[in-house]
Amino acid sequence: MPLKYNTEKSSNIRLSTSNSDSEYDLEWDDFVKNHPNGTLFHLSSWLKILARESGQNILKLCSTNEQNDINGIFPLQFTSGLPFGIGGIPGTRRLSSLPRTPTGGPLTANDFVTKSIIEKAIDSVEKDNGRLLQIKSFSSDLDDKVTLLNKYFWREIFIKEIEDSPDQLRFGNSRNHATVKRAVNKAKKCGVSFRFADSMRDLIQWYSLYLETMRYHTTPARSFDFYKNIWEELRPMGLMKLAVAEITQGGIKKIIAGNILFYYNKIVNYAFNGSNRKYFKLHANDLLHWEAIYDAQKKGFKYYDFGEVSQAHSGLAAYKKKWSSTIWKMNHYYYPKLLATANKKLDPGTIKGLRGHIWQRIPLKITEKIGKQVFKKL
Repeated sequence: MPLKYNTEKSSNIRLSTSNSDSEYDLEWDDFVKNHPNGTLFHLSSWLKILARESGQNILKLCSTNEQNDINGIFPLQFTSGLPFGIGGIPGTRRLSSLPRTPTGGPLTANDFVTKSIIEKAIDSVEKDNGRLLQIKSFSSDLDDKVTLLNKYFWREIFIKEIEDSPDQLRFGNSRNHATVKRAVNKAKKCGVSFRFADSMRDLIQWYSLYLETMRYHTTPARSFDFYKNIWEELRPMGLMKLAVAEITQGGIKKIIAGNILFYYNKIVNYAFNGSNRKYFKLHANDLLHWEAIYDAQKKGFKYYDFGEVSQAHSGLAAYKKKWSSTIWKMNHYYYPKLLATANKKLDPGTIKGLRGHIWQRIPLKITEKIGKQVFKKL
């Protein structure tokens, strides 16, 4: 049933966890599906994946009207935080919507419900002195609806709007489009092929590339169990695909790059990448995006989300801009208000200096074990 927006001032808010209220999952997901701002990250399946990763339940705030119909949802999760200030503000103890996730925040039928359900979350934080409430949202006015919130710019998100037909699909002006196409053609001429993965073996091969990529960028890696849960939970529903680029060596196909993509509500989210730097000159990553965008266009998707970029990664931002993407601003909201110096700690980026140099020499298996522990606390 389509979501009805109204101005009724009725909000009965209940609190449940991801494990105790599975009978409400269908109703919860139906609300997400019918909300224009609903994302894959609001779905009960994603919430279960997050809960398994950290071992912490998801707190599910659910608002209902007098007819007991859902008119608002707000998924949150407590985090224990990292020691010694590692990770800046995003690494502190907090109640977040959602941790380890690009976006979250409340989905509601009207401003009254938005205010009521956020104030309920604030109550939960106030009962746990020393913890922050963090809300990740594309909304630019949550602090107007709930004046206790404080808005801070997080990062730029690069979104490619997909044209209606293959003939119209363009990547910037003629010169830029030709540059992108030339890179894709070079990949094909060098024997790089594209396909969507169809086995756990593919995921295992990709994960080794992902570990290498994260180590190179001095960033903790998420565990294989996390990606296995994504594969098993989201792929059967058509919400996830692993796009891979491979070459043939000695008669054996070898994956040299791959992207995990999420599909929901007319948006394809480019979420995670793993690639072998030895083959960068073959432009496998260009081929991956090109083919994925054309595939999304055929299936009626309207946007291709290249994801967020830290301000420290200007080269990555330039790469995503070349696909004629539009920049959206992602805001984070906090309660209580952060100190004036906190802005410097909102986006700490990656490990730098000597620590980064050392990190790039740690065996991959150890980086995986460290990352698994880190992401239990983030």
